[in-house]
Amino acid sequence: MTTLRIPPNIPKPTLEEMRACPIIKQFDDLGIWFGINPPCIDAREMVLHISDTPQTMYHYLRRALRRLKPAWIVHTGDFVDNVKLEKRPGLIDLYRKKYKDFFAILDEEDYGAIVVTGNHDDVPTLLSYRHNPSVQIWTTPGSFSLGKFSFRAGHTYEDVMTEPAQYNLYGHNMVHPSGVGANGNMYLNGLQAMYLIHIYSGEVTAIPYPPGTDDARLQRRRVSL
Repeated sequence: MTTLRIPPNIPKPTLEEMRACPIIKQFDDLGIWFGINPPCIDAREMVLHISDTPQTMYHYLRRALRRLKPAWIVHTGDFVDNVKLEKRPGLIDLYRKKYKDFFAILDEEDYGAIVVTGNHDDVPTLLSYRHNPSVQIWTTPGSFSLGKFSFRAGHTYEDVMTEPAQYNLYGHNMVHPSGVGANGNMYLNGLQAMYLIHIYSGEVTAIPYPPGTDDARLQRRRVSL
């Protein structure tokens, strides 16, 4: 029997080469269609807005950031949304374990990020964490500018409506869904979708969360028959 010997030091295919492979691309396209894989978008001139992230979507979020490579990430609170600290403060130890998994994703690629604390986050725990210096932790709503546009970020709609910017980012609940205000201001509810905002054109692209995200947020369990 002949033994197949693989020559050493063969360079690994690049991510672009793997995506160009017809078989891999076919599976990738199916994964995007089913919501398992994030779409192939060049987001290097975009802000990614997310909110209320349960730990079940962390793997998807990691893949999304590696693929999108956004200029900035804005998270509007409740980083471990399946751990409802406001309702069950006794889960603080579980929260302290899981929130590190979330911040580890932001630390991987030295992403610039603004993260605004929500009602289910523990501020003393977050402020004591030695996170990447490019990640800003905001304990109150705030405003910033990127490219041609102004942004305001807060956990709730009420946090952004008092001093609205051109783009207003929030989450918390679905009482106020995404839409356009009377003055043309954009209101983007990060519970509905992940949003990419182009910092020069202003174009907004919605990316669906992976299947099961809302169930994890609401702590719904599947019932087997």
